[in-house]
Amino acid sequence: MSSPVVLLGLTGLCLILGGALAFALARLASLGRSAAEAQRTLDGIRGEMTGRVEGLDRRGAELQALLTQQLGSVQQLLQDRLSSQETALREQLASQAASLQGQTGILQKHMEGTQTTLSQVTEKMGVLQQAATRMADLGRDMEELQRLLKSPKARGQLGEMGLETLLGDMLPKDRVTYQFAFSDGKKVDAAVRLDKGLLPIDAKFPMEDFQRYVDAPQEERPKARKALRDNLKKKVDDIARLYIRPGEGTLPLALMYLPAESLYYEAFIAREKDEDDLWDYAYHASVLPLSPGTLAAYLKTVALGLKAAAVEQNARQVLEILATLERDVKAFRDSHETLGKHLNNAHQTYEKTTRALGQFETHLDRAKEMGGEEKPGKGDR
Repeated sequence: MSSPVVLLGLTGLCLILGGALAFALARLASLGRSAAEAQRTLDGIRGEMTGRVEGLDRRGAELQALLTQQLGSVQQLLQDRLSSQETALREQLASQAASLQGQTGILQKHMEGTQTTLSQVTEKMGVLQQAATRMADLGRDMEELQRLLKSPKARGQLGEMGLETLLGDMLPKDRVTYQFAFSDGKKVDAAVRLDKGLLPIDAKFPMEDFQRYVDAPQEERPKARKALRDNLKKKVDDIARLYIRPGEGTLPLALMYLPAESLYYEAFIAREKDEDDLWDYAYHASVLPLSPGTLAAYLKTVALGLKAAAVEQNARQVLEILATLERDVKAFRDSHETLGKHLNNAHQTYEKTTRALGQFETHLDRAKEMGGEEKPGKGDR
């Protein structure tokens, strides 16, 4: 049984191998035909590719020539542009160099100006330092002044000095007498001699009461203000009682000088509610309170009045001189007319004597001529 089976297997294998071989032979024949066609196709493609390559070569040569030409044009264009840009850049650089040089000169001038300014600032700083030193000295002097002003006598002397300065600046020296003494020995700070009498002026400086009023708390200010006003009323009464003396040649008026504008304002200008008018009180006492500013204005008016009086006096003197001169001119005219008459008479006498002298000379000449004619006759004898 095994042999037939093997044979059958071999037979089947042979049949399979035969079929495969037949298929392979048929495929080889077909492949031979395809290879020939492929060869022919490949030859056609090779010929076509050769033509195309030759065309590409020609096109490449044309493109190379065109590119060479365009590159030449581009190169020339670039050279022209580079040349123009180089020229423009050089001009721009030259302009910037000139501008930079000008800016450098300006900067140098600014530096010189800055140096000058720094020098001036340094100088000003020195001046400011000196001013600060002087201010410090002034501060110490002010402290010393405040210490001195605590003394009523020193305050009085300060007020008198301010009064003397104003009077000396505004009025003639011969019109002012300082520390004028009355018959009982009382002295007023100054007396101005006017045409109608003496004007007494006394300086008052109630600094302690005023300082207490200024420094007082709000609730204590009315009390401090009342004390200040009462003190000033007393000083007004003292001036009216001591210095207004018409029997000794004063005017029925006196001036009270307050050497601080703030004191004058608080005392005689500013008024609280329900306060009496301190100015009206002084007016009815024939005392005129004045500050440095108002006193200067008042003295200016007085000075103008004195000048007007001096002008009037000078006018009277001029009129008297003119009257005397008129009399002198009249007397001179009378003497001049008398002299003219004498001169006229002398001139007439002179003319008469001149004519008589002429006649005498004429007679003399005739006598000489007659004497000359007689001389030859005597010679003949």
